[in-house]
Amino acid sequence: MKKLILSISALVVGGLMAIAQNPLYGQTTSTTMTTTSTGTVSDWSPNAIAVKVDTSPTPIRYTFTKTTTYVDENGNPVSMETVRSGAPVTVYYEREGDNFVADKVVVNKSVTTTTEPAPSVAPSSPAVDGIVTDADSDEISLRTNASPVPVHYHAHDSTAYVDENGNPISRKSLMPGTPVTIFYEQHDDDLWATRVVVKNPVQENQTTTTTTRETTVPQ
Repeated sequence: MKKLILSISALVVGGLMAIAQNPLYGQTTSTTMTTTSTGTVSDWSPNAIAVKVDTSPTPIRYTFTKTTTYVDENGNPVSMETVRSGAPVTVYYEREGDNFVADKVVVNKSVTTTTEPAPSVAPSSPAVDGIVTDADSDEISLRTNASPVPVHYHAHDSTAYVDENGNPISRKSLMPGTPVTIFYEQHDDDLWATRVVVKNPVQENQTTTTTTRETTVPQ
């Protein structure tokens, strides 16, 4: 009987030692849950969107970060300008406290419920032409024909800078005297630049006149 008790005790002690020596025992793993929500954009700002969904009586606000991506239904990257009021979207997000932070925004195709084809015109941002008088990381000052004083446009991380062919260019191209077209959104009294098209400066044609004077030397 004593031998049986000793054998059982040895098994228990051996099992406890094996568990203690196992590096995986007692460790916990955590996973980040990414949730999706599908609805229609009801409001837009440079840092967040509000989306109407079927599960909530009021629009849900999702904030953007520098790593938030914007794609179409095929996964192709799209401009942040496509995320506008009325656009159907699917938002992939994570919850941080009481905030919803968007990881990815998928812009879905609009569904037409009418049987007859109805032409639709996509909303476009207003634009203005002018000459840059000053530019820094947060603001662009523009002199236009319509304003005697420079107009200030806020810039943000999502502001796109392109040349006349649509090719991305450096933000440093905005030097004083540069002709540009600024596409913008107005929120309250503030103007927010969404895209800046840098134009090629106009080259003035200069005509050089050469006068030849003949001098007669006496013989």
